[in-house]
Amino acid sequence: MSKITQDNKNGFTLIEIMIAMTVLAIGILGVAKMQLSAVKGNAYASGLTEATAFAQNKMEELAALAYDDVDLNDDDADGISGIDDTASPDGSQQGSGATNIQYDIFWNIAVDEPAVNAKHIRVYVQWQQNGATRNVVLDRIKAAI
Repeated sequence: MSKITQDNKNGFTLIEIMIAMTVLAIGILGVAKMQLSAVKGNAYASGLTEATAFAQNKMEELAALAYDDVDLNDDDADGISGIDDTASPDGSQQGSGATNIQYDIFWNIAVDEPAVNAKHIRVYVQWQQNGATRNVVLDRIKAAI
């Protein structure tokens, strides 16, 4: 009687499956890392968008005032005349938006800067995100027309 042997070469070996699973796991870890970066980037972008909207709203509010309006004076009484006086700004308020971030909005007015009969308006918006202080700054010149 003759012996019949059958070679079963169909399918995958255990080692091939383990290598494929390892490659797949490394790929999934890379995608997960990219997803985390995208979530952080989207959170920052949302905060930046809200902060810019707050800054634009305050800038439009200040720009709509008459040139000689009392709110457009450098009147923080600290003796420092200038637009970069962030220690004691000419005005401030707080706001929060859909992202539940607390925003500090403040502004400075520099009279006769950069020219006589002009006022330099600077609006700052600051907020805390992921342990870092973020800022948006807008500038505008208002002429005495």
